[in-house]
Amino acid sequence: MHNRIHILSESLMKRIAAGEVVERPASVAKELIENSIDAGASSITLIVRGSGLELIQVTDNGSGMSEEDVRLCVMRHATSKIASADDLEAIGTFGFRGEALASIGSVSRMVIVTRSAEAEAATELTVENGEMRDTGKTAAVQGTSVAVKDLFSAVPARRKFLKSPATELRQIMMVFRTMALSHPGLDFLLIIDDEKTLDLRKTVLENRVREVLGREKFGRLVPVEQSFGNLDVQGYVSRPGEFQKTRNDQFFYLNRRSIVNRSLMHAVISAYGPRLGRNEYPAYILFLSIDAHRFDVNVHPTKIEVRFADEKYMHDALHRAVAEALRTRQSVPEFHLVRDGRPAGHAHIPPGVNRPFINDGQLSLDAQRPAGEKQGESGRDASSREPAQFWQIHNRYILSQIKSGLTLIDQHVAHERILYEKAMWVRQTSGASSQQLLFPVTLEIPPQDLIILTEILPFLEKIGFGIRQFGGNTVMIDAVPMEVKSGREKEVVLDILDEYKENRTQVHDTGEAVAKSFACKAAIKSGDALTQHEMAALVDQLFATRDPYFCPHGRPIVINLSLEEIDKRFGR
Repeated sequence: MHNRIHILSESLMKRIAAGEVVERPASVAKELIENSIDAGASSITLIVRGSGLELIQVTDNGSGMSEEDVRLCVMRHATSKIASADDLEAIGTFGFRGEALASIGSVSRMVIVTRSAEAEAATELTVENGEMRDTGKTAAVQGTSVAVKDLFSAVPARRKFLKSPATELRQIMMVFRTMALSHPGLDFLLIIDDEKTLDLRKTVLENRVREVLGREKFGRLVPVEQSFGNLDVQGYVSRPGEFQKTRNDQFFYLNRRSIVNRSLMHAVISAYGPRLGRNEYPAYILFLSIDAHRFDVNVHPTKIEVRFADEKYMHDALHRAVAEALRTRQSVPEFHLVRDGRPAGHAHIPPGVNRPFINDGQLSLDAQRPAGEKQGESGRDASSREPAQFWQIHNRYILSQIKSGLTLIDQHVAHERILYEKAMWVRQTSGASSQQLLFPVTLEIPPQDLIILTEILPFLEKIGFGIRQFGGNTVMIDAVPMEVKSGREKEVVLDILDEYKENRTQVHDTGEAVAKSFACKAAIKSGDALTQHEMAALVDQLFATRDPYFCPHGRPIVINLSLEEIDKRFGR
């Protein structure tokens, strides 16, 4: 009987390994750039021809290699980056498997030119389809140049599975962008088909993001910066409402290594909540820094996937960091009302600055003033200032002129946001003011709803409701919040119960669910006519909230129409 098990040849083993590491031309670019960074380079040049199939060359000014090292570096499992099993527990370099150059050389013609600081001349080594061909001396400055030519020429089956030349080139450019973003302190140069495409000089992260993504996209981002014990989070995310239709500009880095992780992706997306519409994606460039012992990158041949010691901790920390960034002043677009044809300055207090609700009157009463503002401030009565002009459209939307065009405000969801934040605020205080009813009203509630009412009653009392058992399934309402109009007491309580039953399945915090329900049902309605004074009060209070652009359920409150958009519609 013949033996059926045998050892694979070295060349075949290299080609199998290449199938794991070298998926496409972009994989070659990634591995070579990572090697340059590990070599301590301060300047890296990527040259591409023929979408990477003709040539991919990476040149750096790093430490270089000796003649002995350059011969070893193209062999399988040859590396300078780990020496023992303990090193695998805290990997601080990008490459460490010792597979990249051996795999690349097995499916191409690879020429390496390298010189260390101590060497008098550079060493040139040629590898063709896995076999070392020529070695010699040549003139070159310190550093390393790896030129990969005729990729997959000896394995045409691999070429058949590649995408179009344009797609493969885009993937290479994505790798270049990804590496350049993570190392703003290095010079990066990209040359495609003999034309200089990107020339990025050493700078700080903010400038590098602006250069790589473009000024317009950068203007739609807000910074993220948080620390949680041994975890630091830094970077940028899309401002609410500034989303895109693709995931192209999404970058995660762990200790400067580009990674993919579904849990982290969910943390970012969930921080936007319902503000993120269907088929909309935020851009983000996020850097996570943590002790190398707390994660493992040795789980995938391309080193792009990682495993965390505490996945939930990482998820929750990132979610909190992004959520906090979306509540800062930078997350809200500029909003300048215009009065008498002149900009009237900011119409809001920066989000995150708490402003007490001094006057608990209904919306039809005087607009609330910020704490500390007094009549006669700035030398004149505050009421004598020229008001911004507002128009109500179909008793549903408030229209006003802003510096860059027009703004439309949905009056119902605007008031909903105001009431929601007030309800959340009074949870931390002694409670809101109530209006006592001259004639308390009774309300009969089904037994199942009475149980729910009893559950949420402490939160309703905080908001300003006075409700007590009257016997059987009947309750008596003897006080309501100032925002509840006379005659609607029963309707509002029943509506809150119905709304709460839906909200509690989506919100785990009972108090937050009650606040959302109350805000939705007590807010002014679409169709309610408002005076100039009421519209001004509504806008003032809206832009004093922490998140004036989205209602508690995620619907937009404000839509801005720029002059450019309007001119375009008129064909100007």
